[in-house]
Amino acid sequence: MAETIYIDAGPSDGPSGIIFERETKVIYTGLEVLTEEEGPFLAEVSRLCGVHFFPRGQAPEIPLYAVPYLEVFASDGRGGWFAATSKGGDGPLYHIDRDRSVCLLSDCYRAFFSEMISDPDWRQKSLPGGPWPRLPEDPVGRKELAAKLSASGPSLKKTVDPGPLPRVFASREEAEREFPVLDMWTVLRQEREPRFQIHPMMSPKDREGRAFVHYTAWREAYTGLMPEAVLEAHTLERCRESAQRGSSGDTFVALDREDGDRVVGFAALCRSARDFASVPEAGEIGALYVLQEYQGLGLGRQLLEHCLAWIPRPRVALFVLEGNEKAIGFYEHMGFRPTGHRIMDERDGGTLVEIEMCLERDTHQ
Repeated sequence: MAETIYIDAGPSDGPSGIIFERETKVIYTGLEVLTEEEGPFLAEVSRLCGVHFFPRGQAPEIPLYAVPYLEVFASDGRGGWFAATSKGGDGPLYHIDRDRSVCLLSDCYRAFFSEMISDPDWRQKSLPGGPWPRLPEDPVGRKELAAKLSASGPSLKKTVDPGPLPRVFASREEAEREFPVLDMWTVLRQEREPRFQIHPMMSPKDREGRAFVHYTAWREAYTGLMPEAVLEAHTLERCRESAQRGSSGDTFVALDREDGDRVVGFAALCRSARDFASVPEAGEIGALYVLQEYQGLGLGRQLLEHCLAWIPRPRVALFVLEGNEKAIGFYEHMGFRPTGHRIMDERDGGTLVEIEMCLERDTHQ
């Protein structure tokens, strides 16, 4: 029997799609508000058609949640909304009334726009909540509007069955009482084996975990190796700010599946090395940390290998604190060699000395 999964399609710093087995049906859920460039065109559509698009920067908060996912693109001026299954695409269009009931308006955009431009009484015929006042006749204005929208006539309707109407709820919490809605990162991590997994940093929990590892690993690795003033300035709040600046495209996290997907390590990459690197045509490993209790399990190697796979350069540089022999030995084991280049970093009342190491990659592989 085919499995159905419901995935929240709200904003997320992660992949936009997932590959599932053939037996899995994916239904995206949620709601987005679309906006348009403000100008005379929007006012003309409102006047002649009774459809009020949202000017850019003025999108309203709409307390709705849809299953499947909908994009609200206009209001009817009476507390109802117009929505579509796909942005500017060929999917069906719906009207959502104030009581959250949904009715099908058209099975494609062009047919909907053609009807509302050609018929001043279209709302009375198509929308609930009447009576609706007749819109201005204005044949010249309607003809000009039709030309702008490339809407030539109501014969554009499709004959494909759009399927059941979407369900609209007051909130995601209400929808979850009926549908098991999951977040993208939850679905990606449903497979429980192996215990440790490496994933792009995506969820708020990932970012908080990265910050905690960054804060804790500094104290575990650098106590006695760097001035205490520098360690004291490396606060958890500063680590949180750093985590917020990272993205799923440049940061990987190591998760312990047996401890609630706890983040126990992370690594960050730069596809092009920073200016102070001496190595030409190089990417860079910007950071790699694993909590002390999880070291020796191969997580550092896995994180490093994930970063290397995303750096499209013949060389990879990194900087390691002078005197951190454990880290230097690990990187040498992974093929990195000191270049002789050193940098002095004055920060928070102390001086740090870092040595540069470089990995020469076999570009023929």
